[in-house]
Amino acid sequence: MPTKKICKDCRHFIGDNIECRKFGDTNIITGKVTYDSARSARQDVKKCGEDAIHFEENHFKIITVPYYFFKNNLLLFLPTGFFSFYFYLLFSSLHK
Repeated sequence: MPTKKICKDCRHFIGDNIECRKFGDTNIITGKVTYDSARSARQDVKKCGEDAIHFEENHFKIITVPYYFFKNNLLLFLPTGFFSFYFYLLFSSLHK
């Protein structure tokens, strides 16, 4: 019996938002791409369907999963790093 293809193992899967990068619409004004959810792509026979006809195995999952995490949360990391460095300099100068 063949194994069922799982979206999280596909190269088109965006894990943070549970979306499929294969199916989406581009806003012609802003250029922002809105992707379909992975569930709707698998339920729609015209898209991927239950048999996952567009499935491509993700051999680089160790790279793609952190990529989307940092891409979507970059604005949270930058101030945190800046303030950590600022407080380090502030407190290290006070203890001299």
